[in-house]
Amino acid sequence: MTENQYELTLSERFPKEMEAPERADILIELSKFGIGSANTIQLIDTTHDALDVRLNYIIDKKWVLRFCNAPDMTEKRMGELNRLIGRYRAMGFLGPAFIADDTGKYLHPWKQFLCYLSEYIDRPLASDTELNDEEQLIFQVAENAARFAETYRDVDLSETMGMYSLFELSPFDIPTGMDEKQDNFNKLIRLLRNEEENDLAARLEIRHADIRCKLKAVFRELPRCVFQGDENFSNVLIDDAQHFIGFIDFNLAGTEVIINQLVNLAGFDYDEKQTNPEGAEARLDFAIRYFRGHISRMLRVYHANEKERQALVWYAWIVMVAQWPNFCFFKKAIHDGVLKKEILELLSLIADLPEERLLAGVN
Repeated sequence: MTENQYELTLSERFPKEMEAPERADILIELSKFGIGSANTIQLIDTTHDALDVRLNYIIDKKWVLRFCNAPDMTEKRMGELNRLIGRYRAMGFLGPAFIADDTGKYLHPWKQFLCYLSEYIDRPLASDTELNDEEQLIFQVAENAARFAETYRDVDLSETMGMYSLFELSPFDIPTGMDEKQDNFNKLIRLLRNEEENDLAARLEIRHADIRCKLKAVFRELPRCVFQGDENFSNVLIDDAQHFIGFIDFNLAGTEVIINQLVNLAGFDYDEKQTNPEGAEARLDFAIRYFRGHISRMLRVYHANEKERQALVWYAWIVMVAQWPNFCFFKKAIHDGVLKKEILELLSLIADLPEERLLAGVN
């Protein structure tokens, strides 16, 4: 984009019945934040639908003016997020702070939207880069989450829960009345029953209920931290050497049980690139070794207490069966047919998995 250019093209997802700001509107809103001109304006429209509009206007590669209709964005929430971003910055990471106007307010109404301003960080995103070592970057993000938690456990906790939270609902879970993992697990059980795998479904339900009961008895006693909360590569900033240097997009930030956050970041890889049968036990072993490799590095940085280490294996079992990518893999494999028998055997092994196997060899 050259000087004095304005790229304001909306995506197909932006509702036709809604009015988007034009150049003059954008300049008026910028003036309320003390910005008198704009040589370049580039729209990045990440709107999902009429209930989730996200118009991001990059101004001179210095600021981002956002128009959205997110009900959870309040003055209190913006201040809370700025404090969180400040903590990430104090640890040497980059994060775009929100900018208040002369009266101290962050949010301005514009028609049916809320408008607010943040800094623009001119660094590449991992999702836009051909990565030399994707696995190493995953390790860096996870290890730094552990380091952040070690420094800021139980500090300035938010009333807003993170997206991985069990029992206490994140803003995105409130409409369904259940946390995402419970919703995903219910979908898995329906899938199995539709395949007339009723015995397997019943065994998984019994194990799931038992683990949920154990977690519900202790989760309030476990240390917590507020995290950025959406650590996918589209939010990860990297330097020229492709090292992790920070995050953008703190809108999903919230309070999380630390050990649950770390387990979700560790995750399980069921060797999904292998599309031919290799055996249920081999696939399970691959996933557990992947998990151990990630969680062990985080636990060398974050010093979990005995109660956390016990809860860790329960959170891990929930992630094994109900993290969204895992559910999607099970569903696709069962429907495609080639791996159906193997994945059903895999789920049977998970239903009876000894807890101690998850952390075997992890100090």
